[in-house]
Amino acid sequence: MAKFTKDGSTATTAAIRLARAYTGRDMIALCSDHPFFSYDDWAICTTPMSSGIPSAVANLTQGFRYNDLSSAEALFARYPGRLAAFILEAEKDVPPAPGYLAGLREVCHRNGALLILDEMITGFRWPGCSAQRHHGIEGDLSTFGKAMGNGIAISALVGRREIMELGGLDHDRDRVFLLSTTHGAETHALAAALAVMNTYRDEPVVETLHRQGDRLKAGIEAATQRRGLTRNFRLAGRTANLVYACCDRDGVPSQIFRTLFLQETIRRGVLAPSLVTSYSHSDDDIDRTIEAIDGAFAVYQRALEDGPQTHLTGRPVAPVFRRRAISTSTAPPATKARR
Repeated sequence: MAKFTKDGSTATTAAIRLARAYTGRDMIALCSDHPFFSYDDWAICTTPMSSGIPSAVANLTQGFRYNDLSSAEALFARYPGRLAAFILEAEKDVPPAPGYLAGLREVCHRNGALLILDEMITGFRWPGCSAQRHHGIEGDLSTFGKAMGNGIAISALVGRREIMELGGLDHDRDRVFLLSTTHGAETHALAAALAVMNTYRDEPVVETLHRQGDRLKAGIEAATQRRGLTRNFRLAGRTANLVYACCDRDGVPSQIFRTLFLQETIRRGVLAPSLVTSYSHSDDDIDRTIEAIDGAFAVYQRALEDGPQTHLTGRPVAPVFRRRAISTSTAPPATKARR
């Protein structure tokens, strides 16, 4: 069964509520290696931005490690009979180890919990249009969005009928108030999603995403080799959805160097907070992106020698999840960047 809504946070929160109602349990296990599942209390309580969330609520969410079945087993041993569900992305920048996803589902079911797979990013981008289909696994509940509407606000919660129907009327258990949104009844988003699905059925969308991602990755890696930056700029993830890390001279991830890289790609006409290919990206688009990144690397090289602050025109970007705002008084002085 499926239920449609407008954003990912609403869908994942509905999945959590269903899991609690179905199992009669109150605790949730969230993958600590995946950064964001919802703006709701059950997820944000695990971040540094937990202000406003009662400790009684925060204590109901526990973390586990990706690709580590022992961490899941440890939670069940620590909280016997209390865990309703484990939620994670089927794959992010690191692929699942052989047998991990199937093993996690078996551990969950053996201990009376559900497995929830968040496919907001992987859905409609991975081979087979989902990471779980690609890896031969099926969650009890799953969430989809983003590419599903091609920019239109739509997301979906899908899952086993006996779980999903608790949000309806066709059962004799207590009802679950599942979803309610002001614009939930509008239908142009559903029309957009149908058009997207028809395009995926008729055209080689996923294959194109990966082919163009392969081209992009090869070009960037060639540039890092040529510029001597293999220790300082690292790509990760499936080629259809690449992410990167900017590192300092010691190979340590650096927000200052990330800011510098973003500044220099923007100057060259490319917005690159991540490197996600689109079905509309032509070979020329990919090559232009590689050229812009190579130009940014030239500045990056100089910054490794004389310091990134010399080249920045503003303060460094900061992590999204941080306990307090960063004072402008502590930011490095603005200077004219050298090209």
